[in-house]
Amino acid sequence: MKYPIRVLLSLLTLCTIGLGTNNVSAESNQCREIRAVRRLAIRENLDRDNLATLEDKYCGNNNLPSSSIESPLNSSEDCFDLTAMAKLASMTEDAKSFVGMIEGLKQVTCKRPRQGQRSTLYWQNGKTAKWASNWYYPNGQRVKGWSGWYYPNGETATSGSDWNYPNGNRATLFSQWYTPEGRGTSVDSLLTQGCSIVSTRECDRILAAINRSDTDRSEDKNSDRKRRNNLWRNLAIVKLSWQTYQQTNQSK
Repeated sequence: MKYPIRVLLSLLTLCTIGLGTNNVSAESNQCREIRAVRRLAIRENLDRDNLATLEDKYCGNNNLPSSSIESPLNSSEDCFDLTAMAKLASMTEDAKSFVGMIEGLKQVTCKRPRQGQRSTLYWQNGKTAKWASNWYYPNGQRVKGWSGWYYPNGETATSGSDWNYPNGNRATLFSQWYTPEGRGTSVDSLLTQGCSIVSTRECDRILAAINRSDTDRSEDKNSDRKRRNNLWRNLAIVKLSWQTYQQTNQSK
């Protein structure tokens, strides 16, 4: 049995034990167990947000991380870049060993803006994280180029306004969307499939963020903010579609 599957079974066992309890406290045994399993699952690159929802159920709102699709439109440039980098990294197998490093630097940079002003930063493994205005993943892969963003495995995530999945297949071409298998589809279809694998709460958060982004994009005249809005909206859709694809393949 694969290790991530054993982790999920542990989560299921904990949920079964805790059903029916109203003991929502950061000091409860269930809370401590959930957080221990959550830390383990994150190291295995399992979905952080569904785990955060589970933590919220047993621990209340204490230390609950922000949603993966909450748009950091008003953050510093470094905070925005690291937030997007973390989401791109979470979609690839290559980042399984170092996605936690990105999340850690993101938290410090977003909470301590002066940290983000440094021209050179390094990862714990000694590799360069940032040099001048250029960001790099902990495996040395450049995060952004002149034409767009990259995944840690070297595949192009964005090229101009178009998106690709981590497997190299296109996600968008002009206004047309595609599944990770390469079939033409629509945004609503991708969201419908994605919402069948995430919690109702997480689906509501994703849809609210995308709807808010669609409204902001049509009203916002600030070009930089519109750029961020476009990127964050499409990243949310691509990530949800990729989650659906991965789960479908694992269940076959």
